[in-house]
Amino acid sequence: MRRRTLLQLPLLAGAAFDQALQAAERQLEPQFDLPGSLRFGVMGDSGSGKSGQLRVASRMRNWHSKQPWDFVAMMGDNIYENGEPKYFDSKFVDVYREMIEEGVPFHATLGNHDVRYRDGRDMVQEEAFGFVGRKPEYEFFAGPTLADGKRLARFICLNTNDWIDAIDGQDRKTQDRLLGSLRERLRDADKSHWNIFYFHQPIYSFVKPGLLGIISRGHGGSEALKQVLEPEIREYADLVMAGHDHFYQKVRPQHGVHHLISGAAGKLRKGGDNSNPQVESGHQEFHFMDFSVGEDSLHYQAINDRGHRIHSGRIDKRGARRLVDIVG
Repeated sequence: MRRRTLLQLPLLAGAAFDQALQAAERQLEPQFDLPGSLRFGVMGDSGSGKSGQLRVASRMRNWHSKQPWDFVAMMGDNIYENGEPKYFDSKFVDVYREMIEEGVPFHATLGNHDVRYRDGRDMVQEEAFGFVGRKPEYEFFAGPTLADGKRLARFICLNTNDWIDAIDGQDRKTQDRLLGSLRERLRDADKSHWNIFYFHQPIYSFVKPGLLGIISRGHGGSEALKQVLEPEIREYADLVMAGHDHFYQKVRPQHGVHHLISGAAGKLRKGGDNSNPQVESGHQEFHFMDFSVGEDSLHYQAINDRGHRIHSGRIDKRGARRLVDIVG
């Protein structure tokens, strides 16, 4: 090999490395041109008031300025540590003020920290958190009316704090009330093209074993919800979103239903068991999510506090899924 060629090798290697790095960065760029007629954001476990929340909020503001959302859904634990009204401004309104003043609706669910103060009643009554009808469980429709007369999407928010307390405490009266209300909503499931559920505690979430069996690495999925809630919704739900565990996790379809955990918009815990065979993708990073919904499919992407896309995917409308996905 000639001496000139040898001298050029470091330059060639450096150029190849730069090209590879640029290609990798392009792959990490969020996608603005996702197909669909409904665009919305998601954040979970946001209300820490600390730097992680502020970085994610800044990214959300920048994103919305380029790709406006119809609304933002919140997966709970909106105000740490105890859901106290004195922090509503500093840990929510002030942080997302620009989007709120631009008219972006926020629709929250109650987290376990939110209900520590007066069972979350003050939060439910606060207009900024967007509890429809000032109730802890509610629904709303979004997107256009389709040719068959159905609305594109219906979002059903549940208060899983009440569900878990009633199931674990064997409170049949409260269970019957919650089930009755849910079943009434499900009677109208065929009036919406997509039925999307969101709440705080997840049905499915996979975490690593605790250190020495004492220190928790995360909450994990709720057996109570799996036993009582999941059988009620799995024939109707296209997607279930939750928070509670402070990471990102996309679970493989369970009984035909896709489950997403988005619980790191303000706090982070590195306890996700991303090697579990039921986990499609998992990341221990601060993030928010972007969704775009069309008639045939729903596209989603998780975007971290550096503005990089850490995961993205597509969910086909349930009737178009392969049989292997429906078996669960």
